[in-house]
Amino acid sequence: MFLPSSLSLAAFALLALGLLAASLRRQPPAWIALACSALMALAAGVLQPLGVVFAAAASLTLAQLKRPRPELTVVWIALLLALALHALPGFDNPLLWQGKASADSAPYRLFWSYDKGLAGLMLLLGLSTAPLPDRQLGWPAALVGALALLLTLGIAAVSGIIGFSLKWPAWLLPWLLANCFLVSLVEEAFFRGGIQRWLELRTEPFAALLAASLLFGLAHLAGGWAWVGLATLAGIGYGLLYAARRQLWLAVLAHLGFNTLHLLLFSYPKLA
Repeated sequence: MFLPSSLSLAAFALLALGLLAASLRRQPPAWIALACSALMALAAGVLQPLGVVFAAAASLTLAQLKRPRPELTVVWIALLLALALHALPGFDNPLLWQGKASADSAPYRLFWSYDKGLAGLMLLLGLSTAPLPDRQLGWPAALVGALALLLTLGIAAVSGIIGFSLKWPAWLLPWLLANCFLVSLVEEAFFRGGIQRWLELRTEPFAALLAASLLFGLAHLAGGWAWVGLATLAGIGYGLLYAARRQLWLAVLAHLGFNTLHLLLFSYPKLA
């Protein structure tokens, strides 16, 4: 397993603190953490000059969103999506491990993706003043959501997409950190805190839940249509957990727990 340099570790630690602060709607500490993290990442080479240009463009666009200007919102979202999808140059995301998690698994590479974390932090900053739906579906919805996640794992196992494979990888800790802050939090912020919340303020909760879950499923199209169906069902589970109490971290922890069970108990990311 490759360990990042001390400067890289500091940059990612500050990025995680910024993500945490922004998810709790604490804007000043999040902005401070973002600036300090970017300086550390630039010194470490994780963030490069061209990446600074794109990060600055996203930050400046975000600063203008207090005014109702739809064209700026489109530009901002496009920049964040491009960052999250690793479509912009100027980032050298460290590769911590690559290989097979188990003998029957497809190859897997563990990255710490600074660009995706940066996109998530700016998204959370933009959402920190956004209104929340008044209606909470309550803990019964959370229970149904948890059952939907267990059902997703069961269907994946029965259909042969994954197989039982008990393990405890040496790279579990860096995987957990990446999966919490750079995967689960970023994706839940976009699909639940962003899309589902926005739709629910304009339509019925069930329609918003299904639409956000389907979009979450389609985001996994690279894995095939079976993967899209499983991700859509998982998205319904995360969406119900989010709607239960309107707490983003409830969905984030469910996402992290689901992925952790997948890693520890089954072939990861899928059978070869």
